[in-house]
Amino acid sequence: MFNIIFWVLTLLSLALFGGAIYLVARALLKKLNRDQGTDMSALEQPATAKGAALKNTTLLKALTIGILSIVALLPLGIIMDMTSDREMLYNSVVDEIGRSWGEQQTLSGPALVIPYSYFVMQEEVSNDGKTRHEVKRTYQDELVILPKKLSLDLDLKHDFRTRGIYQSLVYNAALKGQADFRLNRYDIPNLIAFDNQNARLVFGVSSNQAIDKVEKIEVTGDSVILSGSLMSGTGLTTGGLEKGFNQGIQVGEASDFSVNFAMTLRGSQSISALPLGEQTLLNIHADWPHPSFKGLLPAEREITANGFTANWNISHLTRNYPQEFIKSNQSTLTEVVANAMLFEPVTHYGKIERSVKYGLLFIVLTFIMLFIFELGQKTSLSTVQYMLVGSAMALFYLLLLSLSEHLAFLQAYLIAACIPVLSVSAYVGSATASLKRGAIVGTMLVSLYAVLYSILQLEDYALLMGTGLLLVVLLILMFVTRHQPKNTVQ
Repeated sequence: MFNIIFWVLTLLSLALFGGAIYLVARALLKKLNRDQGTDMSALEQPATAKGAALKNTTLLKALTIGILSIVALLPLGIIMDMTSDREMLYNSVVDEIGRSWGEQQTLSGPALVIPYSYFVMQEEVSNDGKTRHEVKRTYQDELVILPKKLSLDLDLKHDFRTRGIYQSLVYNAALKGQADFRLNRYDIPNLIAFDNQNARLVFGVSSNQAIDKVEKIEVTGDSVILSGSLMSGTGLTTGGLEKGFNQGIQVGEASDFSVNFAMTLRGSQSISALPLGEQTLLNIHADWPHPSFKGLLPAEREITANGFTANWNISHLTRNYPQEFIKSNQSTLTEVVANAMLFEPVTHYGKIERSVKYGLLFIVLTFIMLFIFELGQKTSLSTVQYMLVGSAMALFYLLLLSLSEHLAFLQAYLIAACIPVLSVSAYVGSATASLKRGAIVGTMLVSLYAVLYSILQLEDYALLMGTGLLLVVLLILMFVTRHQPKNTVQ
């Protein structure tokens, strides 16, 4: 959206420049024809010599504004590149802090893994190569069983971590959950036996180093007991469960049981959960008021100034993998995910980038306002003075970039805006030897920067407001120039 208005304004400046060139060339051609004896007075003749001089001055001023507007693209482009470089450095620091504190977390599980053995009859050839016979060979594999019902409750508390002049948004997450398992008699070809005594519960997390504490893992059900202690890793290569930890468990041949668990972990930017249950209930509460949801959207959500709450109720029909599968099948569980991002709606670099994209517009508007000021106050500013005014306007964006890395954006904006407002108004007042005229320019610039700040705070209506501002300035310019002298036909 902002690229569109940036290039539209560039094209408008080019059109202004081309039109001014055309008018100047036309005037020069008429003068040349008069010098060669061609009488042009019958076709066009200025009403008065004063009107002709005023018209030529207006054309020259329009040509000057067009050229200076095009030249202003150079410093704006340099500042835009600097903003992009600083933003890339900021993003790299944020990623580094995320790797140290905890990256974007994806939670999955728990899932029950039961080892089993099976046989395969294979035909072998004897050493002499003449006789064939069948040999029964035994192999090991594991059955992965996903919960019948899964409930997850996440409570996120945001925080900031700083490095140098940069800071990164992070969070601490408290997870509470319950998983209900139903064991059946599974039909596996050539099954020998399940090793129910060496089963394990696996919990998937995308970053083990960000686990603060596993506070509780409890099981309820007949013939089900926990065995051993928590172990790092899951022993699976299944996508979504390849990282995490596991807890040994002993289960009966066919029994139902529930797992209640709680843990705390760290992360940054976003948190996700895989809906592994046949029915998955996910609740996320956070004290950050700017969420962004990806993947499966929540069924219900509430966003306030103090945070947000989002609820999901997900059926297993939304995905393509089954509730039970064999480890060797290499299933992937990440095709469906519920994600909540702690979103920073507009970082200060984003605001600066948007302001620079409007830079050409506001430099041109400043030139036009000075032009209107000249017409209304019947004074004149030189080309050098226009260039210095444009330089002060471009310097505003560099100051804004520098100050916003150390101050709040509003404070940086106010300080940076004071530079062109005070310097340009004082400069114009001194050049015209009129305090009143300097005050008029200062008032116009204050209004202009107030409008720019309003546009930067908008997201959905920024383009509409910028276009409306262009229209208002155009109408003012048309109103001021309505009595300009024109040619008369004799």
